[in-house]
Amino acid sequence: MMENVNSHGLYLLIDVVVLASTFLLSFDKKVSFYKEWKYFFPVNLVVGFLFIVWDALFTQAGVWSFNEDYLLGPSLLGLPIEECLFFFCIPYASVFTYFALRAYVKRNPLKNADTTLNAAGAIVCFLLVLNYSDRLYIGITALSTLFGLIWVIRKHKSWTADFWLAYFVLFLFPFIISNGVLTGIDFTEYPLLHNEASLIMDQIVWYNPEHNTGWRVFSIPADDFVYGFLLIGMHVAGIEALKEREARKKALN
Repeated sequence: MMENVNSHGLYLLIDVVVLASTFLLSFDKKVSFYKEWKYFFPVNLVVGFLFIVWDALFTQAGVWSFNEDYLLGPSLLGLPIEECLFFFCIPYASVFTYFALRAYVKRNPLKNADTTLNAAGAIVCFLLVLNYSDRLYIGITALSTLFGLIWVIRKHKSWTADFWLAYFVLFLFPFIISNGVLTGIDFTEYPLLHNEASLIMDQIVWYNPEHNTGWRVFSIPADDFVYGFLLIGMHVAGIEALKEREARKKALN
Protein backbone atom coordinates (compact mmCIF):
# COMPACT_ATOMS: atom_id res chain seq x y z
CA MET A 1 0.00 0.00 0.00
CA MET A 2 1.15 3.55 -0.59
CA GLU A 3 2.65 5.45 2.29
CA ASN A 4 0.49 7.91 4.19
CA VAL A 5 0.70 11.44 2.87
CA ASN A 6 -0.75 13.66 5.61
CA SER A 7 -1.68 16.65 3.51
CA HIS A 8 -4.74 18.68 4.51
CA GLY A 9 -4.89 20.23 1.07
CA LEU A 10 -4.83 17.02 -0.98
CA TYR A 11 -8.55 16.87 -1.79
CA LEU A 12 -8.56 20.55 -2.75
CA LEU A 13 -5.49 19.95 -4.91
CA ILE A 14 -7.34 17.23 -6.81
CA ASP A 15 -10.25 19.62 -7.47
CA VAL A 16 -7.91 22.37 -8.64
CA VAL A 17 -5.85 20.11 -10.90
CA VAL A 18 -8.99 18.68 -12.54
CA LEU A 19 -10.41 22.16 -13.16
CA ALA A 20 -7.14 23.79 -14.24
CA SER A 21 -6.39 21.01 -16.72
CA THR A 22 -9.47 21.98 -18.74
CA PHE A 23 -10.11 25.63 -17.91
CA LEU A 24 -7.30 27.03 -20.08
CA LEU A 25 -8.25 24.65 -22.89
CA SER A 26 -11.76 26.13 -22.78
CA PHE A 27 -10.44 28.97 -24.93
CA ASP A 28 -9.15 26.67 -27.67
CA LYS A 29 -10.52 28.17 -30.89
CA LYS A 30 -11.85 24.89 -32.22
CA VAL A 31 -13.67 23.97 -29.01
CA SER A 32 -14.53 27.45 -27.64
CA PHE A 33 -16.05 25.92 -24.55
CA TYR A 34 -16.30 29.34 -22.95
CA LYS A 35 -19.21 29.98 -25.33
CA GLU A 36 -21.05 27.13 -23.63
CA TRP A 37 -20.71 28.68 -20.17
CA LYS A 38 -24.10 30.37 -20.46
CA TYR A 39 -25.59 26.87 -20.58
CA PHE A 40 -23.20 25.07 -18.26
CA PHE A 41 -23.38 27.38 -15.25
CA PRO A 42 -27.18 27.42 -14.77
CA VAL A 43 -27.37 23.66 -15.31
CA ASN A 44 -24.50 23.07 -12.89
CA LEU A 45 -26.17 25.30 -10.32
CA VAL A 46 -29.27 23.11 -10.34
CA VAL A 47 -27.71 19.67 -10.84
CA GLY A 48 -24.78 20.41 -8.54
CA PHE A 49 -27.15 21.54 -5.78
CA LEU A 50 -29.21 18.35 -6.12
CA PHE A 51 -26.10 16.19 -5.85
CA ILE A 52 -24.75 18.16 -2.89
CA VAL A 53 -28.03 17.62 -1.02
CA TRP A 54 -27.94 13.94 -2.01
CA ASP A 55 -24.32 13.75 -0.87
CA ALA A 56 -25.13 15.38 2.48
CA LEU A 57 -28.00 12.98 3.15
CA PHE A 58 -25.85 9.97 2.28
CA THR A 59 -23.07 11.25 4.52
CA GLN A 60 -25.51 11.52 7.42
CA ALA A 61 -26.76 8.00 6.65
CA GLY A 62 -23.22 6.63 6.79
CA VAL A 63 -23.02 5.65 3.13
CA TRP A 64 -19.62 7.34 2.94
CA SER A 65 -17.38 9.57 5.02
CA PHE A 66 -14.27 11.74 4.63
CA ASN A 67 -10.76 11.51 6.01
CA GLU A 68 -10.05 14.76 7.87
CA ASP A 69 -6.30 14.29 7.36
CA TYR A 70 -6.77 15.46 3.76
CA LEU A 71 -9.29 18.26 4.31
CA LEU A 72 -8.84 21.95 5.09
CA GLY A 73 -11.71 22.06 7.59
CA PRO A 74 -14.51 24.35 6.26
CA SER A 75 -17.81 22.63 5.52
CA LEU A 76 -21.20 23.31 3.91
CA LEU A 77 -24.36 21.37 4.77
CA GLY A 78 -22.16 19.01 6.74
CA LEU A 79 -19.92 18.32 3.74
CA PRO A 80 -16.25 19.28 3.37
CA ILE A 81 -15.96 22.33 1.12
CA GLU A 82 -13.72 20.24 -1.16
CA GLU A 83 -16.58 17.78 -1.69
CA CYS A 84 -18.90 20.64 -2.68
CA LEU A 85 -16.30 21.94 -5.14
CA PHE A 86 -16.12 18.43 -6.59
CA PHE A 87 -19.59 18.96 -8.05
CA PHE A 88 -18.34 21.94 -10.03
CA CYS A 89 -14.83 20.88 -10.98
CA ILE A 90 -15.60 17.34 -12.16
CA PRO A 91 -18.69 18.29 -14.22
CA TYR A 92 -16.80 21.22 -15.76
CA ALA A 93 -13.93 19.01 -16.91
CA SER A 94 -16.30 16.28 -18.07
CA VAL A 95 -18.63 18.53 -20.05
CA PHE A 96 -15.59 20.22 -21.58
CA THR A 97 -14.42 16.78 -22.72
CA TYR A 98 -17.83 16.15 -24.28
CA PHE A 99 -17.61 19.33 -26.37
CA ALA A 100 -13.91 18.87 -27.14
CA LEU A 101 -14.52 15.40 -28.58
CA ARG A 102 -17.40 16.79 -30.62
CA ALA A 103 -15.04 19.37 -32.08
CA TYR A 104 -12.09 17.11 -32.78
CA VAL A 105 -13.61 13.68 -33.52
CA LYS A 106 -15.24 14.00 -36.90
CA ARG A 107 -16.42 10.42 -37.09
CA ASN A 108 -17.74 9.15 -33.81
CA PRO A 109 -17.16 5.36 -33.77
CA LEU A 110 -20.27 4.99 -31.59
CA LYS A 111 -22.53 6.92 -33.95
CA ASN A 112 -24.66 3.89 -34.78
CA ALA A 113 -24.25 2.16 -31.44
CA ASP A 114 -25.97 4.62 -29.11
CA THR A 115 -29.35 2.86 -29.23
CA THR A 116 -27.73 -0.42 -28.26
CA LEU A 117 -25.65 1.25 -25.54
CA ASN A 118 -28.69 3.04 -24.11
CA ALA A 119 -30.63 -0.22 -23.97
CA ALA A 120 -27.67 -2.11 -22.48
CA GLY A 121 -27.19 0.60 -19.87
CA ALA A 122 -30.87 0.45 -18.93
CA ILE A 123 -30.70 -3.35 -18.59
CA VAL A 124 -27.60 -3.16 -16.38
CA CYS A 125 -29.26 -0.56 -14.15
CA PHE A 126 -32.43 -2.65 -13.93
CA LEU A 127 -30.41 -5.69 -12.85
CA LEU A 128 -28.53 -3.63 -10.28
CA VAL A 129 -31.79 -2.35 -8.82
CA LEU A 130 -33.19 -5.89 -8.83
CA ASN A 131 -30.18 -7.33 -7.01
CA TYR A 132 -29.14 -4.43 -4.76
CA SER A 133 -32.34 -2.57 -3.92
CA ASP A 134 -31.52 -2.97 -0.23
CA ARG A 135 -28.19 -1.12 -0.59
CA LEU A 136 -28.72 2.61 -0.42
CA TYR A 137 -25.95 3.91 -2.68
CA ILE A 138 -26.19 1.58 -5.67
CA GLY A 139 -29.94 1.11 -5.31
CA ILE A 140 -30.83 4.80 -5.61
CA THR A 141 -28.06 5.54 -8.13
CA ALA A 142 -29.01 2.70 -10.46
CA LEU A 143 -32.73 3.50 -10.21
CA SER A 144 -32.14 7.18 -10.99
CA THR A 145 -29.90 6.29 -13.93
CA LEU A 146 -32.48 3.80 -15.20
CA PHE A 147 -35.16 6.50 -15.29
CA GLY A 148 -32.75 8.82 -17.10
CA LEU A 149 -31.92 6.22 -19.74
CA ILE A 150 -35.60 5.40 -20.29
CA TRP A 151 -36.23 9.10 -20.88
CA VAL A 152 -33.35 9.27 -23.36
CA ILE A 153 -34.55 6.16 -25.20
CA ARG A 154 -38.10 7.53 -25.48
CA LYS A 155 -36.95 10.94 -26.67
CA HIS A 156 -34.39 9.57 -29.19
CA LYS A 157 -31.86 12.26 -28.34
CA SER A 158 -29.26 12.78 -31.07
CA TRP A 159 -26.46 13.68 -28.67
CA THR A 160 -26.31 10.34 -26.87
CA ALA A 161 -23.62 8.87 -29.15
CA ASP A 162 -21.35 11.83 -28.39
CA PHE A 163 -22.09 11.43 -24.69
CA TRP A 164 -21.20 7.73 -24.70
CA LEU A 165 -17.90 8.50 -26.42
CA ALA A 166 -17.08 11.15 -23.82
CA TYR A 167 -18.09 8.75 -21.04
CA PHE A 168 -15.75 6.01 -22.23
CA VAL A 169 -12.87 8.44 -22.77
CA LEU A 170 -13.36 9.99 -19.33
CA PHE A 171 -13.71 6.74 -17.43
CA LEU A 172 -10.95 4.84 -19.16
CA PHE A 173 -8.28 7.20 -17.84
CA PRO A 174 -9.03 10.54 -16.11
CA PHE A 175 -11.73 9.15 -13.82
CA ILE A 176 -9.56 6.27 -12.63
CA ILE A 177 -6.76 8.72 -11.82
CA SER A 178 -8.82 11.34 -9.92
CA ASN A 179 -11.27 9.00 -8.21
CA GLY A 180 -8.48 6.53 -7.60
CA VAL A 181 -6.56 9.11 -5.57
CA LEU A 182 -9.70 9.86 -3.56
CA THR A 183 -10.16 6.18 -2.71
CA GLY A 184 -6.51 5.38 -2.01
CA ILE A 185 -5.47 3.70 -5.22
CA ASP A 186 -2.14 1.91 -5.56
CA PHE A 187 -1.66 1.12 -9.24
CA THR A 188 1.08 -1.42 -8.47
CA GLU A 189 -1.08 -3.61 -6.25
CA TYR A 190 -4.74 -3.45 -7.33
CA PRO A 191 -6.09 -5.65 -10.13
CA LEU A 192 -9.71 -5.68 -11.25
CA LEU A 193 -11.18 -7.43 -8.24
CA HIS A 194 -14.13 -8.18 -6.06
CA ASN A 195 -13.46 -6.95 -2.55
CA GLU A 196 -16.56 -6.32 -0.51
CA ALA A 197 -15.29 -5.52 2.94
CA SER A 198 -11.68 -4.36 2.86
CA LEU A 199 -10.78 -0.75 3.63
CA ILE A 200 -8.22 1.12 1.52
CA MET A 201 -5.31 2.85 3.25
CA ASP A 202 -4.87 6.57 2.71
CA GLN A 203 -8.33 7.00 1.24
CA ILE A 204 -9.78 10.49 1.26
CA VAL A 205 -13.33 9.18 0.82
CA TRP A 206 -14.40 5.97 2.58
CA TYR A 207 -17.37 3.95 1.32
CA ASN A 208 -19.51 1.79 3.57
CA PRO A 209 -19.60 -1.66 1.88
CA GLU A 210 -23.08 -2.27 3.30
CA HIS A 211 -24.48 0.28 0.82
CA ASN A 212 -22.76 -0.69 -2.45
CA THR A 213 -22.15 -3.76 -4.59
CA GLY A 214 -18.76 -4.48 -3.06
CA TRP A 215 -17.10 -4.61 -6.48
CA ARG A 216 -14.04 -2.42 -6.97
CA VAL A 217 -11.96 -1.43 -9.97
CA PHE A 218 -8.56 -0.92 -8.38
CA SER A 219 -9.62 0.94 -5.22
CA ILE A 220 -12.69 2.55 -6.83
CA PRO A 221 -16.18 1.21 -6.01
CA ALA A 222 -17.68 0.04 -9.31
CA ASP A 223 -20.86 1.85 -8.25
CA ASP A 224 -19.07 5.15 -8.93
CA PHE A 225 -19.11 4.42 -12.65
CA VAL A 226 -22.91 4.50 -12.56
CA TYR A 227 -22.91 7.55 -10.29
CA GLY A 228 -20.53 9.40 -12.61
CA PHE A 229 -22.66 8.46 -15.62
CA LEU A 230 -25.70 9.99 -13.92
CA LEU A 231 -23.88 13.13 -12.75
CA ILE A 232 -22.39 13.97 -16.14
CA GLY A 233 -25.40 12.72 -18.07
CA MET A 234 -27.70 15.12 -16.22
CA HIS A 235 -25.36 18.01 -17.03
CA VAL A 236 -25.18 17.15 -20.74
CA ALA A 237 -28.94 16.55 -20.95
CA GLY A 238 -29.62 19.90 -19.25
CA ILE A 239 -27.24 21.81 -21.51
CA GLU A 240 -28.61 20.21 -24.65
CA ALA A 241 -32.17 20.97 -23.50
CA LEU A 242 -31.31 24.65 -23.04
CA LYS A 243 -29.68 24.77 -26.47
CA GLU A 244 -32.68 23.09 -28.09
CA ARG A 245 -35.04 25.57 -26.44
CA GLU A 246 -32.93 28.49 -27.62
CA ALA A 247 -32.88 27.09 -31.17
CA ARG A 248 -36.69 26.76 -31.17
CA LYS A 249 -37.07 30.37 -30.04
CA LYS A 250 -34.77 31.57 -32.81
CA ALA A 251 -36.70 29.52 -35.38
CA LEU A 252 -39.99 31.13 -34.30
CA ASN A 253 -38.48 34.59 -34.68
